[in-house]
Amino acid sequence: MIDFKAIGQRIRQQRQLYEMTQEQFAERLDISIEHLSRIENGSQRPSLPLLERMSTFFQIEEVTLLFGIASEKDLDKVLLGKIEVLPEEKKEALLKIIDLIS
Repeated sequence: MIDFKAIGQRIRQQRQLYEMTQEQFAERLDISIEHLSRIENGSQRPSLPLLERMSTFFQIEEVTLLFGIASEKDLDKVLLGKIEVLPEEKKEALLKIIDLIS
C-alpha cells in the first residue's frame, strides 16, 4: 500500500532543502498553495504528471518521492544544486571543510 502521508513528507523535505516556501513551490508547479498543502499533509494524492514535475524540479527520481529510495546520483544532484547557489566566499569555506574531512 502506498503511504501518501510519507510521500507528502518527502515532498516537503525536498522543498525545504531548496529553501522554498509552499507559495514559491506551488507557483513553480502552477498549482494552488492549498493543493500543495494537501499533498504535503497526505490528504490528497499527487497526480503522476505532477509527481514527475516535482521530481524533475528536484532533479531526483520519482521513486525517491514515492518510496524514499535515493540513489547516490540523487544525493550528488542535491549537493551540486545547493553548492551552485552559494556565494563564492561560502564555496571557498565549503572547499576547506571538504579538504579537512577527506
